[in-house]
Amino acid sequence: MTAATMIEAAPGTVRAAPARRLWPVLYPSVLPALAMVAVGAIGLTRPALGWDEHATWSAAERTPGQIVDLARSMDGVIAPYYLFLHFWSTAFGDSVAVLRLPSLIAVVLGVGLVGELGRRLFGPGVGLTGALIVVAVPQLSRYAQEARAYGIAFFFGVLATLLLYVAVGRPTWWRFAAYGTALTLLGCTHMMGLLVLAGHAVAVAVRWWAGHDRRLPVRWLVVVLAAIALVSPLIRLGLGQRGTQLEWIAPMDLHQVLIAPGVIFGAPTAGLLIVGLAFAARSDQPLLLGELAALAAFPPVVLIAVSFVTSPLWVPRYVLVVIVPLALLAAVALRGLRWRTAVALLLIVASGFEVHQAVREPDAHGGMDFRRAAAIITAGQRPGDGVVYGRVGTWSLRAGLDYELRHREKPADLLLRRSAAEAGGLDAVECPELTCFDTARVWYVGARRAGDPMADMGDALRAKFAAEYRRTGYWLLPLGTIATYERRTA
Repeated sequence: MTAATMIEAAPGTVRAAPARRLWPVLYPSVLPALAMVAVGAIGLTRPALGWDEHATWSAAERTPGQIVDLARSMDGVIAPYYLFLHFWSTAFGDSVAVLRLPSLIAVVLGVGLVGELGRRLFGPGVGLTGALIVVAVPQLSRYAQEARAYGIAFFFGVLATLLLYVAVGRPTWWRFAAYGTALTLLGCTHMMGLLVLAGHAVAVAVRWWAGHDRRLPVRWLVVVLAAIALVSPLIRLGLGQRGTQLEWIAPMDLHQVLIAPGVIFGAPTAGLLIVGLAFAARSDQPLLLGELAALAAFPPVVLIAVSFVTSPLWVPRYVLVVIVPLALLAAVALRGLRWRTAVALLLIVASGFEVHQAVREPDAHGGMDFRRAAAIITAGQRPGDGVVYGRVGTWSLRAGLDYELRHREKPADLLLRRSAAEAGGLDAVECPELTCFDTARVWYVGARRAGDPMADMGDALRAKFAAEYRRTGYWLLPLGTIATYERRTA
């Protein structure tokens, strides 16, 4: 090689050096985030909007003032999410993909932060492996594809944890202020996300006990109290609405405790495999492993304990973020074992594969498949038709059909007197007698449970149809019933 060649090659070598230095910093975050983009995009729009997603669309369609009115009666704790979705859908539309995209983006970013957290605590290999384990969890994939606040809460939960470790590593008020900001945004997204504070308190106590900085507890407590104060209006709303908002949650029992790990992960086998690996973690930083164990265990333990002592609050998706410390502990157990790491990742993916498929089925998000319902009505609708809804989950039935038929002709809503937005709730105001219609042809749309598919019709509608109409069409859907009735002629 000539001197001239060497001189010409030198600038390229200098330019390449920063990239080589950055790659170990970036790949633990970038590669898993790209994997999450691919996983999250598969089947993103296949499931129809589910029960809870109908509430999201119904709220997002309202004006900001109407969303505030809704927050006074229910869903107050996620009113900021509804406001965000209102402006998001105003700008980009209300297709299934658009409504779910914020959740997917948040989970992708959250996965990237998992890689960065693992890199900072244990090194690039652990960050990469831990984040890839998180990508393989079916439950996270499920909420990356749902138009609800859980994916965004996951992001802010991971961000708050990362910023906590940044702050305790080099304590300054600015770093703690960033941590407090993340906590505030987490609380505004979903109040239950603040359960991460149970694990954060342990991490701060361990650092204080180890003598890292005697001022840590004071700084931490100041920013936590400030964050809680900022979120307190939502907390008050949530406490006031607890009786009506969470009445559907089953009472807590020992069985739910025993199955909790599998339910949190969405696939019992994958969850047990990850938890088993987490128990096998060994490191020259035992206190750090203890902190991660606390981050994994304390949020669900607190929620379960409160559910035993007071009214039930245990909903596994409320503690979705605990998969992060467990995944990082599992990655620590696999550190340096390249082939075993690859095998473990393949086993986790394989054990959760069926669940990944199941959460992408057309009716996977709860409630009937309203796409099929809308297609049936569109194909058979005649001018002058009307529609009435079953008495169970009426708000979701109405919102589901309204969403699917929002760009098409739809039957007149015969019982509607005031829309849900005008009434300031999720339920619309209907004709009190439920018999105030005299239409020649009526569609019935109702939920379906075991036994009589028409059981949710209710006595008043049943009597009206029995006396004045004859049934001329009948369709059974998963979790739904559709029928047509025509007025009897003399």
